[in-house]
Amino acid sequence: MSDQITIKKPFDSHVHLRQGAMLRAVAPITAAKFASGLIMPNTEPPIETVAVAEAYRQEIISACQGDALTNKFEPLMSFYLTRTLKPEEIEKGAAGEGGTKIYAVKSYPWGATTNSQWGFRNILEAEEQLRAMERVGMPLLLHGEVHLDEHGEEVDPYYGEDTFLSDVLPRLLEQFPDLKVSLEHISTKEGAEFMEKNGKEGKLVATLTPHHLMYDRRQVFSGGYHPILHCKPLIMRGKDREALRALAVKGLPFISAGTDTAPHPENKKFSSCVAFGVFNSPVAVEMYAQIFDEMSALDKLEGFLSLNGPKFFGTEPCNEQITLVKKDWQLTEPVVCEDGTKVWPVGHVKHGLGNETFHWQVSA
Repeated sequence: MSDQITIKKPFDSHVHLRQGAMLRAVAPITAAKFASGLIMPNTEPPIETVAVAEAYRQEIISACQGDALTNKFEPLMSFYLTRTLKPEEIEKGAAGEGGTKIYAVKSYPWGATTNSQWGFRNILEAEEQLRAMERVGMPLLLHGEVHLDEHGEEVDPYYGEDTFLSDVLPRLLEQFPDLKVSLEHISTKEGAEFMEKNGKEGKLVATLTPHHLMYDRRQVFSGGYHPILHCKPLIMRGKDREALRALAVKGLPFISAGTDTAPHPENKKFSSCVAFGVFNSPVAVEMYAQIFDEMSALDKLEGFLSLNGPKFFGTEPCNEQITLVKKDWQLTEPVVCEDGTKVWPVGHVKHGLGNETFHWQVSA
C-alpha cells in the first residue's frame, strides 16, 4: 500500500467540545483536522432550543478562529432528546429559523454516560418528539444501549448494545417507520452484523470510533485498568473489534467516522469515579488511517472519513484536502486549558497503554 494518501478534509459525525476554557482548548484541535462536525448537545444545561444552539455555535466558531485554522470549521448543531424538548423547537430548528439549522437530535439513555441525567429512561416514551422528527426529516442519533431494565435494575454494560439491538431498536423502527436513524459508536460484533444486514443509505446508518477499532478490552485491562480508555459504550472483546474493523473497510455508504472524542479534566479521568469518554481528537484521523492501512483498505478511507457523514446530514463534503503520510510518532504532551487544566489524549506515551507509537501522521 502507499506511504501517502490525500483525501478530502474529514467530517466528524460525533464530537464533544464541552464548554468554556475546555472548549477553547480542544475545539481548535478538531478544527485543524476536520472540516466540519456534528456537535453533541450534552452540555450543562443541555441544548434543547434554537437560541441556545446558536449561542453554543458562536462559542465554537469563536474558539476556532485564527490563521492556522483559516476560519473554515463548520459546527453542525444538534438537540438533546429531553422530556422538555418541544416539537415546535424541532420544527423551527429543521427550518433553520433563528439563524441556526439543527441537523439531528441525540438520545442518551438516562444515567448511562456523561450528562445523561436529562435523557429518557425508555426512548419509546419520546413519541411526541419522534413524530415531529419524522415530519421534518430530522435524524435521531442513538446511544444504542439498554442501561436499565424494566425493573430499574442496571443491565450488564457488556450486553447493553446487544439488548438494545434485539429488543428496543426493532420496536422503535416499527413504531416510527419514517424516522432517519444513526446508531452511534457501535461497539459489538452484533452491532456490525445488524448494520451490514439492515443498514440503508440515508435511512439507517452507523458511526465507528477510532478507539473501538483500535483497541479491545485486553488492552484496557493490560497491566491494570487504563482509565484513559474508560468510555461508554465500553471497549469490547477482540472479536467485536475485528467485526467492526471488517465493517469499516467494506466501503458501505451508511458507515462513517464519528470519533466520539470526549475530553475530561485530569482530576475526573484519574479518579476513583472515572469519567466516561476517550479524548482522541489529537490523533483520531491518524488512527483511522492506521487501521485502514492495516486492513489493506486505504482506498476506502475517504468515503468513510469524508463523504458518508456529510451525505447523511445533507451537506456537501469539503473541497479542501489533507495529506497523511506513513511516519511513526508519539503523543508526548497533554492539552492544557487556559486555566491550567490538563486533558490527556488517548495513546499518550505515559498515560496511554505505555510507549504507544502511531504510524500515520497528518502532513503539515
